[in-house]
Amino acid sequence: MSLTQAEADGLLEMPKVFIDPAPLEFTLTQPMNYERVLHSTDRREEFLLTIERGRRKHIRLKYQTRARRVIILARLELNGPPHKNPPYSPYKPGEWISETHLHVYREGFDDRIAYELVDAPRWPDPNITDGIPALEHFMRYCAVTQWPPIQTSL
Repeated sequence: MSLTQAEADGLLEMPKVFIDPAPLEFTLTQPMNYERVLHSTDRREEFLLTIERGRRKHIRLKYQTRARRVIILARLELNGPPHKNPPYSPYKPGEWISETHLHVYREGFDDRIAYELVDAPRWPDPNITDGIPALEHFMRYCAVTQWPPIQTSL
C-alpha cells in the first residue's frame, strides 16, 4: 500500500491524540520496544507510535509514527546505524547520512530517504538529539497535540 505525497503529508500533519492515558514509560538504560495507539482528533484515522531503545547499544533510540498500520510517515533515529540514501534520492543521492537522522515518507520512496536533522523538512530544532526532549519534538513534528506524562526509570 502506498500513498500520494499529499495524502502522506495530510496524515502526518493531522492532529493526533493518545487513546490510552497511561504514562509513557521511558527507560534510561534498559531496552524498550513498545507501541501506543493514536487517533486523529476526528477519530477517522488510527496511527501507531513506536518507541524503541536498543538492546546492545542503549544510547540508540528510535521513534516512529505509522498510518494505516504499515505506512511509516516519520522515523527519528538517534545514535542508530548510519543510513545510505538510494542513488536516485532527491536528497543527498547515494550519500551516507549520520547516525542521528529523520526518515520522512516520500512518494515513490516510502521511508527509504533519511535527512540530516539540520536539513529535515519542518524539523524544529536540529540540536535536540537525545531522549525525552527529542521524543517530545518528534511527537510535535507528527502533530500529536497532547500526550500522557512521560515517566522515566532506570
